[in-house]
Amino acid sequence: MFSDLPIEEYFQYQPPKTEDRLKKHEAINTAALEFAKAIDQNVVDSSTRDMALAFVMQARMFANQGITVDEIMEKSIE
Repeated sequence: MFSDLPIEEYFQYQPPKTEDRLKKHEAINTAALEFAKAIDQNVVDSSTRDMALAFVMQARMFANQGITVDEIMEKSIE
């Protein structure tokens, strides 16, 4: 599951600094927000709506972490 990176890399906050990474994070964040809005506007049952929104939040978080790991891996290869 974990790449060849030291485990500590997964637990350090590494804000996006490069333009490429900022754009990728923004694309993920925008798509997640639009999906969350659609869920919020169309799902009446509060328990399933809340669960769906929580999973969108998790998906956004893991996708952005994946973008970060990709960048770290690229730098370690260089």
